[in-house]
Amino acid sequence: MHLKRVEVRDFRNLTSVSLSPAAGLNIFEGKNASGKTSFLEALHMLALARSFRTVKTDQLIQYGKDHLLLFAELSDKKTHRIGLQRFTDNRTVIRIDGESLRSRAQLVHLLPTQLVTPESLSLLTGSPGERRQYLDWVMFHVEPTFHETWVHYQRYVRQRNVLLREHRKEELSFWSRGIAEHGERITELRRTTLEQLQPYIESYVAVLLPKVNLTLSYRQGWRSGLRLDEALTTALETDLKQKYTGVGPHRADLLLAVDEQRASDILSRGQLKLLLCALKLAQLHYIKERTGKSSIVLIDDLPAELDVDHRALLLSLLHDLDSQVFVTSTDHTHLDYSSWNDVKVFHVEHGKVKEVV
Repeated sequence: MHLKRVEVRDFRNLTSVSLSPAAGLNIFEGKNASGKTSFLEALHMLALARSFRTVKTDQLIQYGKDHLLLFAELSDKKTHRIGLQRFTDNRTVIRIDGESLRSRAQLVHLLPTQLVTPESLSLLTGSPGERRQYLDWVMFHVEPTFHETWVHYQRYVRQRNVLLREHRKEELSFWSRGIAEHGERITELRRTTLEQLQPYIESYVAVLLPKVNLTLSYRQGWRSGLRLDEALTTALETDLKQKYTGVGPHRADLLLAVDEQRASDILSRGQLKLLLCALKLAQLHYIKERTGKSSIVLIDDLPAELDVDHRALLLSLLHDLDSQVFVTSTDHTHLDYSSWNDVKVFHVEHGKVKEVV
């Protein structure tokens, strides 16, 4: 699977961009603020219907315009045409092969996309929500029942929280049962996924960080030894005081430790970036083997915090996964991409993108 053609209109400083990327590696070079990251952001929005830099629509749409337009031709078993319009009034219109989507999930499922930016280190240094999403992204693409289960679970939690805020204690039991039923299923899926994913993670860590002894464990979000329905009952008075549901898989965490210390506390920033890449590569490899789907990979400022050898190693590992890769750099000569045959280099300047012959 790969993008055959991409068009970007009135997105940040990209007024009109039309290009045919390589099915393999695509390098976007240029000075800072030239529009390189904005192009990756446009691809990310086309794949997930949201930016990775802001939630404010007015920062994405060019000044004086009432909407932005993104379009791509995607080659899978057949060619799909994807179009996305985002308007200044926050409306988003998404079409695949001319038909409007009922759910953003349809788009995300069609176009598996992984992102690595300097901010992506929050997976290791940030809140537990980042690490829950790491597992949930994998399950979304390989486990058909996960998305619906998660949607139901969130609905039950939201409604229970409303009742907790209004102190309607007598009405909680129905929603607590729903949380317990769907929450136990989500936890079971996460544990199974982590167990299956762990050998892939260990394999990539061994290549990228051979001296690092990484251990992973899953904290389920409520006290060990209790069923979730029991944990909800035990926590009821606390939940009523706090006015929200404080136990369940929405409170879970994936713990990454090195020599029994948090990885984020012991590893250097360069090592953290390599660990992040190992985690992402494991996801790509696992999904490829389970579903046959290759993913699109977006890496902003690939050379940052990586030495020449690790840059080349990372690109070589991505090549082996048969992914379509888009990377940015101030200069393409900073990258050793000799392992790739299908490569295109694009120069970006003042929002204009031109293929380098």
